[in-house]
Amino acid sequence: MRSSILGLLVFALFSSFASAQDRDRVFYLTHTPTVQQFQEVATVIRTITDIKQASTDNDQKSVTVHASAGQIAMAEWLFNELDNPAVQPSVLHEYRVPSADDDVVRLFYLTGAATVRDFQEIATVVRTISDFKRAFTYNELKAYLVRGSAAQIGLAEWLVTQLQPAAASSASEYRMPGSNDDVVSVFYLPHTASPPAFQDAATQIRTAAKIMKIFTYEGPRAITIRGTADQIALAERMAQQLDKP
Repeated sequence: MRSSILGLLVFALFSSFASAQDRDRVFYLTHTPTVQQFQEVATVIRTITDIKQASTDNDQKSVTVHASAGQIAMAEWLFNELDNPAVQPSVLHEYRVPSADDDVVRLFYLTGAATVRDFQEIATVVRTISDFKRAFTYNELKAYLVRGSAAQIGLAEWLVTQLQPAAASSASEYRMPGSNDDVVSVFYLPHTASPPAFQDAATQIRTAAKIMKIFTYEGPRAITIRGTADQIALAERMAQQLDKP
């Protein structure tokens, strides 16, 4: 009994100490003209940083957080990035978490996506193929924010580059670092006349090659797959057979 009480006291003291290290911070967003945009940015920041205690004020367009110094530093970086009307897609927008060896936040501007639907389709492909647990979109700036390992970020960067040019037509591959048989490929079926025909072709490829991860981007008729080298080779052969004028 005495040891249990002592354990509870130690836990209470530790919790009190940890709580004392947290602090309050208020962020004001000045370039989100609508409540929806403001709420989008607030949600992105809260979830990417893992801040549990956060409240929003729609009238003031403010977000109040109670979090650790590390979380607040990341939140400040995110606010500065997202509450900025001067989008700079060519600049590297990346934040490496100081207390972690392999924890990276990356912001992509998908300005090559012609519509919001295209933007959302690309974001879905990148999230699922790269296995991101935390990935969020901000439609107003076509901003796509992800948090993961350096390997995941590297794959995401390659996918964003491959999927944005609408005129792309040649197949390309990406081999995951540290793996001999983990390959990602993007190829195109530009001659499929209709969306149903394109989706049917993707279904045939997935079934025949037994691929678990295959995703389509309807606009440029792009198919992205992740699997073994043999699966990729079979899928690309099938794509050439199915994509007939």
